[in-house]
Amino acid sequence: MHALPSDDRPSLKLARGQDAPELEEHHYAMLEETVRRSRSIRKAAGYAAFSGWAALLAGAFTLPFMIGNIPMMMFCVVLAGIGTRELSLRRRLIRLETSVLRKLAINQLMLGCVLSTYAIVHLFQPSGESVLVSTMNSDPSIQSVPGIADQLNELAQLEQLVMAGTYALMILVALFVQGGSAIYYLLKIRSMRRLHQRTPGWCVRVYSTIHG
Repeated sequence: MHALPSDDRPSLKLARGQDAPELEEHHYAMLEETVRRSRSIRKAAGYAAFSGWAALLAGAFTLPFMIGNIPMMMFCVVLAGIGTRELSLRRRLIRLETSVLRKLAINQLMLGCVLSTYAIVHLFQPSGESVLVSTMNSDPSIQSVPGIADQLNELAQLEQLVMAGTYALMILVALFVQGGSAIYYLLKIRSMRRLHQRTPGWCVRVYSTIHG
């Protein structure tokens, strides 16, 4: 497919009252090629939409249950803010802006840091009274039943172990998922540069205008 000479680029500006200029077949072919080359970028934008909405909704839906707990309220607001930024950057990615992929990678690293910090704080801070211990303390008659108190103590320890495992797993998921997402966005930079190098500027402009 041959490149268009500088004087063969269709004009996008029209005088008042004029009809739109007719595009030739090779113009349509170049626009179709632009759509094909942007396929991997559109996939990255789809992932950004999923990640952004997941973070935004998780923060927004959790916030009402954390009223009064200032640290948790801050966590929810930050989580929703990161999701909102991901969606905003996704719109710029659809318009084929060259610098947005690096910003998306940084946003994923921020999300990973927030999730890891949340899990680490809960993993190492003194745990509150569990439901089982609270039940034992509120009903002393339970402790008088032979064997029941020991079984409840074992269950309480198991409950604490499960919670610790959950937070440790959350840290690992944040490291691998958000770290992998950041690498994924960074690897797409080469595809974006190649698209801009091989695609005429007017094609990129038409594409970004349609998806703006």
